[in-house]
Amino acid sequence: MYYTNTCEAVSSNITGTVTIENRVYRPANGSLDMVIKMDQTDEEEVSFVAQEKANPNIKLPVHLLYEDDGYYVVRISDLSSNWEALAFDLYQENEEKETVNVDEVATNYDTSSTEEIDAHALITTLYSDQRKTKSEEGKGTKNKQEYALLVNDLEKQFVKKKMKNYEKVITVETKHKLQTQQEMNELQRDMKYQV
Repeated sequence: MYYTNTCEAVSSNITGTVTIENRVYRPANGSLDMVIKMDQTDEEEVSFVAQEKANPNIKLPVHLLYEDDGYYVVRISDLSSNWEALAFDLYQENEEKETVNVDEVATNYDTSSTEEIDAHALITTLYSDQRKTKSEEGKGTKNKQEYALLVNDLEKQFVKKKMKNYEKVITVETKHKLQTQQEMNELQRDMKYQV
């Protein structure tokens, strides 16, 4: 079965990456909570569609619990007790485009035959496996401030990880700079002897 690991970036079909920061299954109310981070450059609306393997013809209700700066906290409800696997699609809702049938307008001069098409572009699909998903007891209902704190903690962890990576790069570059300086000094000494 497909499974999208947490804290592992998945490239999207449009731009940027999508990461599942946290995923918790709550068997008491048959729901799955996910914290998703999207590195999207577009400011378009995002919609979600979820389907489980046990009932593939039924689209499960998805509730957006919290949204802030590329972070989305979503709850997928009405999961069966043995859902096995879950496909979670993220769509970018493009602005409605208006199309006009030119032949009809030219012959009838009637502009009432315009159609509006609501285009959805698939960003990516994330997969969950019931056997690998962490379970927690309880309803797991939180208010908006608690979700904001959760997202802030995740952002702090991300920034700390980034800072550690920068510190590693700085130490490597410092060593490289010292090594290059030593090589330059040796080359200058060799030049004196050659002259």
